[in-house]
Amino acid sequence: METRRLGKSDLHTSVIGFGAWAAGKAGWGDVSDNQIERAIHRAHELGVNFFDTAPVYGFGESEQIVGRTLKPIRDKVILATKFGLTWDDAGSIRNDVSRENIVREVEDSLRRLQTDYIDLYQVHWPDPSGATPFEETFDTLNQLAQQGKIRYIGVSNFSVEQLTKAAAISPVVSLQSLYNILQRDVEQGPLPYAAEKGIGFIPYSPLAQGLLTGKFNPGNKPKEDDVRSVLNPLFGEAEYELNLTKVQKLSEIAGRYGKPLGQLAINWLLANPAVSSVIAGAKTAEQVEENAGAAQWKITAEDVEEINQLLLTN
Repeated sequence: METRRLGKSDLHTSVIGFGAWAAGKAGWGDVSDNQIERAIHRAHELGVNFFDTAPVYGFGESEQIVGRTLKPIRDKVILATKFGLTWDDAGSIRNDVSRENIVREVEDSLRRLQTDYIDLYQVHWPDPSGATPFEETFDTLNQLAQQGKIRYIGVSNFSVEQLTKAAAISPVVSLQSLYNILQRDVEQGPLPYAAEKGIGFIPYSPLAQGLLTGKFNPGNKPKEDDVRSVLNPLFGEAEYELNLTKVQKLSEIAGRYGKPLGQLAINWLLANPAVSSVIAGAKTAEQVEENAGAAQWKITAEDVEEINQLLLTN
């Protein structure tokens, strides 16, 4: 599989990455350890070398599964995880990017991942309160890098202003943000800024949590307790039917290539040279195979433009 350099690091990530949110199980329906382990193994067989997780995914469960599954091939993969979202015994989540919390979290992640270093350590979300100074957060990350516990520093969900502040303190190599055909706010600032500054860009939710696979219809929506129904506005009452209309038109474009809609959605992202690796979530080996297939062909510039215009006019 094609690899691309991640920002100014020496990490060369596969253009398709493995997103392990569903490995945490909570909110993702029926997911078994065996399913996830098979999916991870299949991803590596197909050339995926970039695996992205976070402590908050299943309150440690995702990191544990990813860690034990990849342990035999640790030196052949790039492990990325995050910090900054902590939880209590009741499952209440809060943001904490303080020095004390980072030092605690990195040790917990190293233990769960069964490794002595993390290739890419990312701030999961910026502190909405601003209570912790940027200097405290990123000086701590610099120290972890000097200690060899992390190799590179990345951020997730940062604005241009926040990214600028962070990069002035630490050598930030990547920005991970929500980006797909239907959700393109990042184009208004963070994406072009990252491209200009040589910061690797990692889109997450490339399939809009399944909406861009074509498997949903007016009579088939995620259940009320599904994470998509709870958190994703694309599945809300006001937007759902309009989005299904867009999905149908996109399916027609995918049909010209004889490819699944999901591969078209990933391909559209990969057509942008600023994108380093697309984080594609998967629960099964079959889903991994379909995601990885997107790296085997390329969308034309004309179809990229048609998709862009279609979304501007609908």
